[in-house]
Amino acid sequence: MSMVRFLNEARDRESPDPDTALGKILGNLSTTIPSADLPVRVETSRWETLSDPERLSRTFLFSKINHLNYFVNELLMYQENYHHHAIITIDYRYVTVETYTRDIDSVTRQDINLSKFCDEIFNDIRLFEYSNQDG
Repeated sequence: MSMVRFLNEARDRESPDPDTALGKILGNLSTTIPSADLPVRVETSRWETLSDPERLSRTFLFSKINHLNYFVNELLMYQENYHHHAIITIDYRYVTVETYTRDIDSVTRQDINLSKFCDEIFNDIRLFEYSNQDG
């Protein structure tokens, strides 16, 4: 079975509910599945939707403390620029980010944007680590 066929079948079985916060993050998976002749790299979201109140949560692990510092500093600047703040918990080299809109105790577009920003910064750090490996 080809990887593309496998992904298409998985998508058909496990499509995220577009009305949930996680479904909004993942978007329409049918437009991201490449044709069979392209290399495939699957990136799954690791954000969870928690309840009471509804919120998005993800824990990030950093191999180096300076990468953790960079991530947290970028997130703090983002929060100030957009006037939307998350709950940030740091434990050793783990950073947990929880975001929801407190006025309505639910996830809004601002929270989804913040979660995407966190993913972008984290992926940039991983790419930097990978490109600087001695090999």
